Amino acid sequence: MDIRRIYATIERDLVGRRTEAQLILAALGTGRDVLLEGPPGTTKSTLLRAICAAAEVPFYFVEGHADLTPAKILGHHSPVRVLQEGYTPEGFIYGPLPLAMRDGGIFYIEEFNRVPEDTLNTLLTAMAERELSIPRLGVVRAAPAFRLVAAMNPFDNIGTNRLSGAVADRLCRVHLDYQSAEEEREIVARRTGTPGGWLVDVAVEVVQRTRRHPDLRMGASVRGAIDFVLVAGQLAGLRGVRISPAPDDVTSRQLLVAAARTALAIKVAVRESSRRSADSIVEEIVLAVLDGQPEAPRYPDPGGPGRRPADHESSIRPGAGRGSGTGRATSRPPDHPVAPSHVNTTGSGRVYLGDEALDAAARRSASQRAVRAFAERHPHVTRALRRLPGVRTALETSLADGPPLPREILGEVHHLAGHADHRALVDRIARDVLVRMAQRDLDQHPGPGRLTSTPYRGEAAELDLDRSLERVLEQPEVTDEDLVVIERRPRKRAYALMLDVSGSMQGAAIYEAALALAAVAVRVDPDPFAVIAFWRDAAVLKRLDEPVDLDHLIDRVLSLPGRGLTNLALGLRVGLDELSRASTQERVGLLFSDGLRTAGPPPDAYAAAFPTLHVISTGRSEQSATACRELAALGDGRYAAITGLASIPTAISACLYG
Repeated sequence: MDIRRIYATIERDLVGRRTEAQLILAALGTGRDVLLEGPPGTTKSTLLRAICAAAEVPFYFVEGHADLTPAKILGHHSPVRVLQEGYTPEGFIYGPLPLAMRDGGIFYIEEFNRVPEDTLNTLLTAMAERELSIPRLGVVRAAPAFRLVAAMNPFDNIGTNRLSGAVADRLCRVHLDYQSAEEEREIVARRTGTPGGWLVDVAVEVVQRTRRHPDLRMGASVRGAIDFVLVAGQLAGLRGVRISPAPDDVTSRQLLVAAARTALAIKVAVRESSRRSADSIVEEIVLAVLDGQPEAPRYPDPGGPGRRPADHESSIRPGAGRGSGTGRATSRPPDHPVAPSHVNTTGSGRVYLGDEALDAAARRSASQRAVRAFAERHPHVTRALRRLPGVRTALETSLADGPPLPREILGEVHHLAGHADHRALVDRIARDVLVRMAQRDLDQHPGPGRLTSTPYRGEAAELDLDRSLERVLEQPEVTDEDLVVIERRPRKRAYALMLDVSGSMQGAAIYEAALALAAVAVRVDPDPFAVIAFWRDAAVLKRLDEPVDLDHLIDRVLSLPGRGLTNLALGLRVGLDELSRASTQERVGLLFSDGLRTAGPPPDAYAAAFPTLHVISTGRSEQSATACRELAALGDGRYAAITGLASIPTAISACLYG
């Protein structure tokens, strides 16, 4: 591949992207396969098509989706010819992958992270060995010019999957981000035939602001600006008006808002925690740009001070986009749903990540009090700790006689014995007890299932053609039982567990929260789950895809002393933001709380924003039960109440499995 010649051919038509084009060509020139990663509308496929045209190599395109099976990539034997002639090379219908290998072309897969894992695995041999072994056909070897190029949008999280390490290890990655405003203006001017001017500037500025708006998880691409300009031009022609930048031209403002809604509302993704429509957000941005307002993104408080107008309150009048209010908290960039640390979000609440939430002084003070209380309640264990050989027996006896001891106590009680080896022993026993309790009745619930081939049972399913033909050809008479179908694993779910660790959850209640965490973790594995602890503030103890082992998670929960007020809205909002990062279609929230807020705005709007919100009530009062039932009803989920430690795994199972 003559990459110098190819680059010289495409360079004159590039708007920016010179570095990215060079990186792609450099990787292809070394014989490597490439992953193009970036938001929609960042010229991934356009750039690759230009490279293929300049290189004069065939281009084979496949759109990634959940129903893309290995046979659709590899090809299949014609059933008719198999019945007539048996398995012959002439009866094989080649798929795009072996065709690209045979012809030395580019095999391009869009939406790579939407392709099921079993289908991606069929690419491994082609990527690593440059050959494919197809049953009853033979080996297809790749021509020297063959390359595999994939593209994906890392910000899209509906129906997507994470790439396995085996696939990612065989790819070189080139990231394509949104281009600068100047480059996007040039692209819009070229694609619309509109000379650079005021309307192009407005369209590009509006589109770029959608990418930074706090209510939007994903903004629009340059395609949105192109469509905005084209629709506005056509709409002005239909209405017989001229678009004017004059601030008092209400007709032009109405036209531009309508055009922007038509072009952009479908191209943006609203955060699950926002209670607004895409139309209202786009309108707000357009009016702000037309009024010359600087960006001041803020996170809305539902029903709180400074809230944005509801959809029906918006206006086209000049200045309607102004006065966004004060006192609303500073937002975060859309690709960071949770603030890295100490960022005001809802009311006076702050959000922390991981171990940032574990304030050493507060933990030490609480631990000292816990150790004193432990010594008073369990004098026989305290005496045994003076002698190392008696530690295990004493602790295990104490755990067997009553409820398990809080990890915070067990982690500090070694000071009473004065022996360093006690800490590891105490840690291990505490975690073992937690996990053992969490696994109670676990085997009564089925796992997520796997991709398997099974006999046809009269239900709609995907036919396993090769195996069915094998069995049909061997039988003088064919019945339904001779057909083989593929049963796919159900779609994965993503979970967000929100644990109330406020002042009302002190003492043994913290241990209940840790047991709830363990019970959820062992039940949802291997699906992704996030863990949020909240009081007046909130701590993200585990991001959705963060690899934190269960022992460490238990330690994080039990190292949080009960403190502060109960900001339910903040806990739910952070849970929603974590779920917005999920690569699954099904998203489930689990709230473990007494349901009684003492800080922040009402939680109802956030509860209703969950696709599914189950609520496990930890309170013992009727007021608590009522509040938790109402939140579960708003979240279209289930309600369960606990009566003590032993009931927690059962309550978790009741919510998860129904």
